[in-house]
Amino acid sequence: MLKTILINLLVLLGVVVILELAFGTWFSDVHALHQFTKPRDLRIERDNPISDTPATIVYSRDENGFRGLETDVGNIDIITVGGSTTDQRFLDDSQTYQASLNALFAQDGTQVSIANAGIDGQTTFGHIENFGSWFNLIDGLKTRYILFYVGINDALILAENKTFDVLEAQSERLKLQLFIREKSALYQLYLITKQAYLTPEIAHSFERVNLAINPPFSDTAKLAPEVLSNAETRNALAELTARIEDLAELTRAIGAEPIFVTQRSTAWTRQDGKVLGVTNIEPGFQSTLVNRYGPLNGIDIYDIERGVADAILAGCKASDAICFDLMAELEFDLETDFYDELHTTAAGSEKIAGYMHDKLKELDGF
Repeated sequence: MLKTILINLLVLLGVVVILELAFGTWFSDVHALHQFTKPRDLRIERDNPISDTPATIVYSRDENGFRGLETDVGNIDIITVGGSTTDQRFLDDSQTYQASLNALFAQDGTQVSIANAGIDGQTTFGHIENFGSWFNLIDGLKTRYILFYVGINDALILAENKTFDVLEAQSERLKLQLFIREKSALYQLYLITKQAYLTPEIAHSFERVNLAINPPFSDTAKLAPEVLSNAETRNALAELTARIEDLAELTRAIGAEPIFVTQRSTAWTRQDGKVLGVTNIEPGFQSTLVNRYGPLNGIDIYDIERGVADAILAGCKASDAICFDLMAELEFDLETDFYDELHTTAAGSEKIAGYMHDKLKELDGF
């Protein structure tokens, strides 16, 4: 009996070693990201956590990690890149802004192929990594445009003193642990499986509420103007501009044209041309900014988001790319178009689709 158990354990160990050697990156400088950290061949059906319609939603990704792509990877019109606001995990496949945008073009009699490459939590650092670890590894991939819907996640970089999403190992034990995690194919597979199947109740999007539902509004910032114009913040925004230029260059290197679209949260609104903000930013997605700068209100968040948007547009214009300032040009109903302070409902995504449709149809091929 003991001998049988030992033989089975040795066989299992052999299988693990073979899998790690085949799919891990133990002898390469390439991060195992390119193997498993993009969801692929995935279909999750769950009760709708946002609305009664539809009663259940489907979240799916194809073999290349794209959501909503219905044509061959060699015949894509637009790849949309961004974080959770692009991914839209808790909307049905048919309710994302990409699906609505596709439907609007179909009404025009134009067939448009859109691939959703949004990855929860990604910043422009991750978007840059996507080229070497994802897009460039898909055989025959060809797209006319890559649309970057960015800004919200990068706003938090203003609150960091070091490169976003970089963990510095302080001990030899932690260094070894991080090395194994980075190189192991099975660990990467575990991470993506765990993330993909998070329930709405424990996923980050449902730890928060929509602060803009019936709040008192303020028209005066809490922060002094010089707080957001210090050298550190200016440097962070300049680095964001540089990353936008890098993304434009990477996009053109694969034969596509870059489009950059700015974003916004629900912390503020416009009334009669005047910006008004919620009186207090509670702990939540923007708590990192609160921890850095102190108590904030919606006017402060507007100033931060405007600074981020302007940095994105600066990189966009310097690259002679296509620039859509959604933050300035699109109005939302904050109570019905968002289900928390960042993420849109089906109605909000449809509104984004309408905005992008009006902009895109002026471009070549639409």
